[in-house]
Amino acid sequence: MHIQGIYQKAKVGTAAGLIGGFAIILSFFVIDSSIGAPLGTFYTMIGLAVGLHGVNALIFGLFVHMLTAVTIGVVFCICSTLHPMLNLTSTWKGTFAGGVTGLEVYAIFFMPITLFIVLPAIRYFAMGSGDTALTINELHMISALKANLNLIVWGSLALHVLYGSTMGFFSSLMIHEEYKTKQSTTKQDFFTV
Repeated sequence: MHIQGIYQKAKVGTAAGLIGGFAIILSFFVIDSSIGAPLGTFYTMIGLAVGLHGVNALIFGLFVHMLTAVTIGVVFCICSTLHPMLNLTSTWKGTFAGGVTGLEVYAIFFMPITLFIVLPAIRYFAMGSGDTALTINELHMISALKANLNLIVWGSLALHVLYGSTMGFFSSLMIHEEYKTKQSTTKQDFFTV
């Protein structure tokens, strides 16, 4: 595959990753609302774990999440060209491949981040540790996460499948047009020879 083709797949992956990433952010906001936690609780915890507070913690968590979503979308689209079996020739194939990718992202990224960053941060701050005092809002976030940890971990599995399926669906929609164009060009070349 040539550089321009890789660039095109990277653009498609960026767009599809952003769409999937926004879908999961909205879903996490719904979960936050349903458990009575402030919006952006999970993302704020990621920021708290690296020493940020308030809006800065939330923005950092959202930024890291979207950067990861875009990176996964780019890798997904580029890898879809490595072998004809991986080509996203239909929306069903893209949605299925994206769902499988969402499961992999859950296992490779979400669970380690949750186990090694978020949970230790929850324990650390719940014990009253830390150099800086937490706000009432941050303490509320920590208690809401502690109380609903199983829901969050298992609900996130479904959300990552949603992310992957959404990303795969939109990737296949955008890439499918390229396959159609490539096939019609190949047929034209065949008939003009």
